[in-house]
Amino acid sequence: DRIYVAQKCELTRLTDTDGNGEADLYEAINADWGFTGNYHSYTFGPVVDPNNDFYLFLTGQHGRWDVPYVGWCVRIAANDHKLEGFCSGLRAPNGWAAFGPALDVFVTDNQGEWIGACKLNHLQRGKFYGFPASYPAPEADYLRPKNFQPPAVWFPRRLAPSASGIAVITDDRFGPFQGQMLVGDFQNSIVMRVALEKVKGEWQGAVWPFAKGFVGAVNRLSIGPDGKLYVGGCKRAWSTAAPMEYSLERVSFTGWTPFEVKEVHAQRDGLDLIFTEPVEATTGTNTENYAASQFTYEYSGSYGSPEIDHEGRKNSSTPIEVAQAALSAERMRVSLSLKGWRAGYVTAVRMVGVRSAAGRGLWHDTFYYTLNHVPE
Repeated sequence: DRIYVAQKCELTRLTDTDGNGEADLYEAINADWGFTGNYHSYTFGPVVDPNNDFYLFLTGQHGRWDVPYVGWCVRIAANDHKLEGFCSGLRAPNGWAAFGPALDVFVTDNQGEWIGACKLNHLQRGKFYGFPASYPAPEADYLRPKNFQPPAVWFPRRLAPSASGIAVITDDRFGPFQGQMLVGDFQNSIVMRVALEKVKGEWQGAVWPFAKGFVGAVNRLSIGPDGKLYVGGCKRAWSTAAPMEYSLERVSFTGWTPFEVKEVHAQRDGLDLIFTEPVEATTGTNTENYAASQFTYEYSGSYGSPEIDHEGRKNSSTPIEVAQAALSAERMRVSLSLKGWRAGYVTAVRMVGVRSAAGRGLWHDTFYYTLNHVPE
């Protein structure tokens, strides 16, 4: 009988006291963070953790140095509703979710100054995520920030120039991707798929295109009680490929499973690709059917960043040799041996000629894996 709503300047509790199905009591639970009135000043969330504490995500762009918690994730305790700063460095965290067995807190963030490209962050106490608008001001740490935490996933600009909402697939009613995330993009009006894994105690993973053709700018995602994906769109003042001002769209799993790379797992010498159906042996083991490269993004005050290769060249990526493609006995896994790859870069892999045992091509032939750590 209670709903909690994050507004720009407060966390509000709505209660239906007389049981008529409408909220009639509005209570301010906490309003101890700064609010400037700037049109970029948003409060996103909440995420509720296993202790019933609330996490809110405050925009940092166009913030004022004298306003507390601009660009922060703040935590509001369930018992006494007191606020504390949890982590900082957020620019425009327009998507949020609790994910994994421990319900870790994740947000998307949008490219701009100090944020080279859109990304998916796993938020951790005391960490800094790149955007220096927070108070106390980390001005001295602009170019060498302390406690900087790289993202779990970088979203290449060609795929997602304005990352938005997150939905977590919790069961098999939405196809074979249980335990993965769906992430929206406002400008391109698409939904992406993200598969994460933990390496050396940190989340990292891969992103693919997933669905397109939405009539509204994809802003909010939710898996409904029926196991279907609901997508909320709105256009407002930002540019988008979508034609309609507002939309609510539903995506259902029809029972048809596409031939896809379902998961990607980092190994010491390369990547293991797990497919949704058996791979045809000749095309799956032919290294000519795989093209790999690596790039990263520059940390600077410029708006966004070009792709940067191993040598620091802009608008460039470093080709990575695919030395071997080994197919497992059940033909569901291809192990790629990669020569010259490095941690700290996005690994792009394209597989144009790979076919399933049934002769089908891949539904999406390219993925991007953010390699923060190489397993021991």
